[in-house]
Amino acid sequence: MSAFLGKIHYWLYDKVSWHEALLEEIIAFAASKNIPVEEIKGTIYEKYGYPDNRPLEEIVDHGNIHGWLQSRIQSVEYRIAAVVTELITKYDVKIEDLKEIYKTDGIKAAKATQAQVKAPQDVFTLIFDFMLAGMPCDRVHETIVDSDNEFAWQTTRCLHKEYWDAIGGDVNDYYLLQDAWLLGFVNTIDPSYSYARGQDGLRTIRKG
Repeated sequence: MSAFLGKIHYWLYDKVSWHEALLEEIIAFAASKNIPVEEIKGTIYEKYGYPDNRPLEEIVDHGNIHGWLQSRIQSVEYRIAAVVTELITKYDVKIEDLKEIYKTDGIKAAKATQAQVKAPQDVFTLIFDFMLAGMPCDRVHETIVDSDNEFAWQTTRCLHKEYWDAIGGDVNDYYLLQDAWLLGFVNTIDPSYSYARGQDGLRTIRKG
């Protein structure tokens, strides 16, 4: 990959940064419940890496931009999976409470979006300006329906399971949290749109 930073690199880095902020929201919630978050962070961050909020051009490995961005995606994915799993399994934090954090974050993301929505596919595109789905070359989403009133897609390969499996978690928790985020985002970006995930994993955005 080129040693020069381009739009796609900033796009990926912004998504990583968004998830770093989301992780901080989860940790702040845990702290409000008197959970020893610094102890949790110390163990998990030591293993999977620490966040660095400096501008991309100051911290990226210009000789390996692709690899460096991949490592940042992996780091935040591991840490979110590990923190969420530890809160649920060791500190009896309810998934419903975490879903509220994700839903609120989805609402915040929608409010931060300046783009206009004219069709369900536009909403899908905007979602993945925020949500992590690997690198663009991974191409993990397959379009099933694309019409004026409905956009449906399925994931052909789950890129998140490896992180949740590695820390002994349940990737189903990831999808429950992602659904909450999507519900908040879709309904806020335009209240006339709805989001649903079927038992077969098919995810659908509908207008009207």
